[in-house]
This record gives sequence, C-alpha cells and structure tokens, in this order.
Amino acid sequence: MTGKEYANIIDGFDVEHNSKYLPSGGNTYCNIFAQDVADACDTPLPTGGCENMWNSLAHNQFPKWWSVTYKQAQSRANDGIPSIGITKDHVVIVRPNNGSVPSDVKYVRIAQAGKTCYNDTTLAYAWGAAARSNVRFYSWYETGQPDY
Repeated sequence: MTGKEYANIIDGFDVEHNSKYLPSGGNTYCNIFAQDVADACDTPLPTGGCENMWNSLAHNQFPKWWSVTYKQAQSRANDGIPSIGITKDHVVIVRPNNGSVPSDVKYVRIAQAGKTCYNDTTLAYAWGAAARSNVRFYSWYETGQPDY
C-alpha cells in the first residue's frame, strides 16, 4: 500500500465526526479507533484497552508489530505501512506526512480518537511535553523481524 492509500483508509473512518469514536459518558475510544484502522489495513493490533495493547506489544511479543523510533514510525507511515504511538493510557495512529520526517517527536503526524478526536494533527496534541518520552512507537513488519 502507498502512503496515499494508507491516508485514505485513515480518512475513511472520519474520526472527528464518527459517533463510534466520539467521547461518551466519560469513556474514550482511542483503542477502538486504532484497532479499526489496523484491521482495515490487515495489520491487526492486540485487542483490549491501551494498557493491554501496551503490554502485548512490549518487547516485541505481538506478531509482526515491532518497536521503532518515532522517525522510523513516521517514515514507514509515509510509505504506507501502519504505525502507532502508544502509552498505557492512549494510542494514536501515525499517519503519512507528505514524505517528511520530523526533527522532533512532537511533530509526528497522527490521527486519534480520545477526549478530542483529530484526523490529522501532531503528536503534541495527544501528549504534553512531559509525557512524550513515555510514548513507544510500533510499526507493522509483514515479513517478521525488522533489519535494524
């Protein structure tokens, strides 16, 4: 898949207006949105909430999802390869960024559901400066372990 095709899949969920992902009754649905996007790309994420996803992905324990740097996550998303950013309480989809790779993690392009739903913004809107060092990034590797 190309970066444009990946962006079209993300855009198709209309996360900013889709009632499935809008906060309701104190609940947010970032995990559901990320899982839905990943499923649409045939790159399934672990099920459950963010902490379960975090634990399943830790130490590269979940098939085909491997730990990467934020620059690798953005570059791979630009190439059409699903990538995410995650903490124990929030997950975002890394989306294509017109081929650009940011110089700082806060500029990684994302789509997210949560307290606020964004289709295309920066990671700075998902996590404040103090929390950004806790964000882990993962990307899908169809053929298994990446060649770092």
